[in-house]
Amino acid sequence: MASTMSSTLQQMSLSFGVATASLVAALFIPEYQHSSPAQLIHGIHMALFALGGLTILSTLVFAKLQRDDGANVSRGSNRPAED
Repeated sequence: MASTMSSTLQQMSLSFGVATASLVAALFIPEYQHSSPAQLIHGIHMALFALGGLTILSTLVFAKLQRDDGANVSRGSNRPAED
């Protein structure tokens, strides 16, 4: 049951990532019918920079994790060696 829920949450997170990237791109890309290819490319580049910034900001969350925080998920394979 837990692996099914985990798999579903992973698929949902992928979907949310695609939706977020689409919304960010829509913010930076000008109206399609009234813009040149150079403006479209510039909008895509700006969207990629914004998404890269969000990725860098997410490292602040992951930096707070302890070494053994995921040990129960990986069945202990990442546990530090005992002295």
